[in-house]
Amino acid sequence: MFDRTRSSQHGVVFFTVLIALVILSLSAVALVRSVDTGTQIAGNLSFRQTTTQAGDSGTEAAVTWMNAQLTANPTSLYKSDKTKGYYATSHVGCDLSGSSTPDDSTDDVNWGGNKDDEDKYYPNCKMTAVAVDAARLPAGYSAAYVINRLCGDELPPTDEKAFCESYSRSTAAADEGRSMSGGGYFGKKSASSEYFYRVTTRVVGPKNTVSYVQTVLLN
Repeated sequence: MFDRTRSSQHGVVFFTVLIALVILSLSAVALVRSVDTGTQIAGNLSFRQTTTQAGDSGTEAAVTWMNAQLTANPTSLYKSDKTKGYYATSHVGCDLSGSSTPDDSTDDVNWGGNKDDEDKYYPNCKMTAVAVDAARLPAGYSAAYVINRLCGDELPPTDEKAFCESYSRSTAAADEGRSMSGGGYFGKKSASSEYFYRVTTRVVGPKNTVSYVQTVLLN
């Protein structure tokens, strides 16, 4: 005699097992995607931190060079030194990141460092960057920087015709406790005006990713 009740129960069990398998499959897919997303986020954070480190290396290299000039002959900073990536004026016509005029490379910085390219490809900017020593950089990264004194002309900063951006201090005590994000890089105190310098660093990372880091110094 055929037991219809038992056959019906078998059908319900089979249907329940199928639903459970579908739920488990969806859970597994969600778990895999969650792990992938977490790994990607962690990778992006690591990349950002490493890029920041590489950008700081450009700033540190620029500060080291400027400190040497300030010790040996401070007046040398009144004139540009293209071989060191130093420019005594703001170069307001330059598109430092290439994003303001993406279709016009003539006003870009010559980040490649080949001096012959400056007039040929970047005639409206005429700034050539200097490469950061590979020993300063994380593996797989390269960087180059330019330094701009924020002045309108290659003159002593005290000359009104130089049009230099400056910060005046009433007393030397105002320097106390100054953070490294300000003029503390140079460790100098002065009761007179101090002048701004801008360091722009271009970082090229894995898979040719490009980032820009800019720091303004005070001396």
